Amino acid sequence: MESLQTIKSRLRAVNNIGKITRAMEVVAATKMRRAQEVAINSRPYSFQALELLSRLIAQHKNPDMPILKDREIKNTLLVIVSSDRGLVGSFNNQLFRVVSEYIKNNSLTAKNFSVVTVGKKAMNFADKNGYKIEQKFLNFGNMVRTTEMAAVSNMIIDGYLASKWDRVVAISMNFKSTIVQNAVTRQILPVDFEMIKKIVKDIVPERGRYAGLAIPVDLSRAASRDYIFEPSKTEILSSLIPHLIKMQFYHLMLEANASEHSARRVAMKTASDNADEVAGKLSLDYNKVRQSNITRELIEITSTQGALQG
Repeated sequence: MESLQTIKSRLRAVNNIGKITRAMEVVAATKMRRAQEVAINSRPYSFQALELLSRLIAQHKNPDMPILKDREIKNTLLVIVSSDRGLVGSFNNQLFRVVSEYIKNNSLTAKNFSVVTVGKKAMNFADKNGYKIEQKFLNFGNMVRTTEMAAVSNMIIDGYLASKWDRVVAISMNFKSTIVQNAVTRQILPVDFEMIKKIVKDIVPERGRYAGLAIPVDLSRAASRDYIFEPSKTEILSSLIPHLIKMQFYHLMLEANASEHSARRVAMKTASDNADEVAGKLSLDYNKVRQSNITRELIEITSTQGALQG
């Protein structure tokens, strides 16, 4: 059995770790609530933006607009959104499994796809697997602003319009609840009607005040509605569609942030509980060893006293 000094040293170390993880849990919980609130509050805007985008596309089938025109898929861009820091449990591993499966299922090779990484962990994952990285973006893990996401969305849209890639797919974590976050694959470009309906379905939460919005808008009726456009449809679409796509990137980032902080909070809660459990076992071992030493010393004292009296 270990000595008292060894057990005491281990117990002190475990208690110190428990204090750190509990402090990190409180910080993560605070960030999680803020991120969740922003992400959930942004959903109604996303629903309306997607509805408007679907109506405009249904009303205007202009083959001369590159952002709407169907292409032969020769090159694919994957936008991988991960965390910048660790201590998030299986958060990033779950995301990277979905990325690997998508690449395998779509027969993507080094010649026909490249990646944009958002987050340090995604950058390390892409470097490790030898993926061609178009651009790296870091430090988006806290409260991201629309102006910060503009650099990401502008680069992606400009590259698509320049025919650097024929399809843009974003893979990120989607917030469902504090405990559940799912990796979601979304086709961002080219814009199409079915993609819009899929995105609307994916971003509906399982619980909470927006859980009842399983079908937030009747997208199926968009094509049957007639509108009068001023200025022309082409001018409106040319300016509005890129903006709506940027807002979807922004919403995607909000969802990823809420998921990351939720995962970190759960991971730190689990670590704190484990530290308490280990500390309890060490305390029990410490008391057993201490009691054993006291008993042994009493026996030695009694034996010595008996020998002297005899």
